Amino acid sequence: MSRPLGEAVTLRGAPVRDPARWRIVVAVLLCGLLADQATKFLAADRLTTGLARAGAGLVERVQAYYAVKHLEPFSTDPYVIFRPWWRMRYAENPGAAWSIFRDQPEAVRTAFFSLANLVMAVFVLLYLRRLGPRHRVQQVALSMVLAGGLGNLIDRLARGYVVDFIDWHWWNRPDLYWPTFNVADSMIVVGVALLLLFPGPRPGQAARE
Repeated sequence: MSRPLGEAVTLRGAPVRDPARWRIVVAVLLCGLLADQATKFLAADRLTTGLARAGAGLVERVQAYYAVKHLEPFSTDPYVIFRPWWRMRYAENPGAAWSIFRDQPEAVRTAFFSLANLVMAVFVLLYLRRLGPRHRVQQVALSMVLAGGLGNLIDRLARGYVVDFIDWHWWNRPDLYWPTFNVADSMIVVGVALLLLFPGPRPGQAARE
């Protein structure tokens, strides 16, 4: 049976012809990394006094952001967005969520998270090859996960920890809180949520272009 012109079907994970897919990936990746690194710099600049010591100019503060090893000793009081449950607070997290692995040596943490990000990136790119124009939501979602993982990896390679600054707790209850997070974490969570809501083709399933 002949297929309609322009329609192609790939089986068993074969790549789909869709040049626009990679433009979406690059756009989301660049925008995500820029937003992540810019907001982390602003957190360090506004929620600590460490960068101000480097000079008044933007260039000097950016250089200090990547040169100074730790800024937590220069932290200021948290900036309150909505007092019952939202404030901005500078934090340095050497581990994962809830500070998992934070007690491990820096070399071990960096190697572990770098390997985990590499595996995640390979999986995302291989899966993206199977998605065509009918899977734009999944392409954006996977690109967000990739951007979030790489954003936090940049932190770990540059300074050995991840900069967090968004602090949520429940109605003035410091014992009921969500771990302090950042834009990269948000992109990963939103990307995974979209994939759960809009799952793409399963391995071995036909993906229609």
